[in-house]
Parts: sequence; structure tokens; C-alpha cells
Amino acid sequence: MIGDREWMTLTQGKLSFKNKITLMKTVMLPSTLTFVQSKFSRSELHSDLTLSNIHIPDTAIVKEAISALEQTKSREIIQHSWRCFFWGIAIAHTKQWQFDDENFLIASLMHDVGLVDHKAEYQSCQCFTFESALRSERLCQQHDYPKHKTQQVSDAICLHMNGYLDENDHKIAKEILLLQQATAYDVIGTQPHLITQRYYSEILAHYPKDHFKTHFQDLIKQETQRHPNSRTALLSTLGLKLMLQRHNN
Repeated sequence: MIGDREWMTLTQGKLSFKNKITLMKTVMLPSTLTFVQSKFSRSELHSDLTLSNIHIPDTAIVKEAISALEQTKSREIIQHSWRCFFWGIAIAHTKQWQFDDENFLIASLMHDVGLVDHKAEYQSCQCFTFESALRSERLCQQHDYPKHKTQQVSDAICLHMNGYLDENDHKIAKEILLLQQATAYDVIGTQPHLITQRYYSEILAHYPKDHFKTHFQDLIKQETQRHPNSRTALLSTLGLKLMLQRHNN
């Protein structure tokens, strides 16, 4: 699949012309429709989910992932990464999905480290998600994390920039779907009907969006200039910037 970890190994994250056409056909139309529909949806969801009844894995690998994220020194991305974890929890709760919370948390914490804190040793990567995935894999290896779980974390990070993933495709793990949907919700506000206003307000009280939009737009611009044939660059030309601007929350 374009964007997954296997594809990254083959391409370093650089889209070919054929890749771009394929993504425009299979991803852009569904993602645009999801975005437009989200602007007309009205949430009538009733849920008892609150921050207090969410379990946050307290393992050595999670602690190191938290440390890796905090070392970026970007308050906006640190808060964004935590929000994505909690949005994912809510989406899974609403859809009644079962998932590995530790795996999903690691992916949430690590998914943007390559965007906000690019390292020279990953110069060959042509997409920030590939760098983020490689850095997460190194962390997993240091903790003897199971290979299939490491693969899942890596795929989730690599695929979150696809803009759309088919949740009816049973080959795609729930953790991968959750990261893509949670990041899309935080950045452009898709699927707001899956999250209650009370829960939304509670998460923002703990992890506010202060200056996030401006900071994220700057990061996207830098990524587009650094990697002009990445998915980020393609999405930017196809409306990501406009979607970011139109998302008011």
C-alpha cells in the first residue's frame, strides 16, 4: 500500500507520478468528502467517557516515547500528540473497536517527531513520517518490543498522512485507523460526531491548542519545501492548507 512501511523502504517516502495519480483517485476524493460532510454534521452523541476513566499505559517504553516527544521542545506538537491519543480513545469507544492502547499511545507520541525535530542522520528519508517511524522502531528495538507490534506502530505512523484509510479493509489494524482518524480530527476537524462536546472541552482544558494552527502550518510548509515529492506536499497542493485554515477549533 502506498504510504505503508514496506512502501517506505522501497521509495524512502518519495511519490512517483503514478503514485500521485493513484493517491488522488483512492484517497483525495474520500478524504475531501469526509471533510465536507464533517462541516454539516451535528453531534448528538451520548457517552460517559471522561479523562478520568482512561487508562494510560505506564510502561518503560511509553515513558521513553514520552521523553522522546518532550525532547522536541515543541509545546504545540507535544499537546497535539497527546490530544490525538485521547481523540483516538474516544473514536474507538464510539465505534466499539478493540485495540492495543500501548501500541496506539507509542504511535501517537512518536508520529510527528520527524516533522518537528528533523535529524541529519535521517537525511535520506523523503517523508517526515518515515523518519518518525524509523525513530520509533529504534525505540522499540531498545526495549525488545515484539516485532509484530513494532511493525504496527511503524505502519500507523507511516500511514497517518494518507488522508484517508478504508476502515472496512480488515487488513488494516485498528491502531493504524485510529491514528489516521485522530490526527485528521485534530488538524482539520473530520468526524466531529464521534466525540462529545463535554469530552472535547475536557481534553482541550488539559491539552490546549494555543498557537497550534499557525505552528503546524509552518511545519507543513517546511516539510513541503524539504520533501517536494512527499504526501505532505501533494496534500498541500490539493487543499490541506485550506482545510487547516477553515478548521476553527
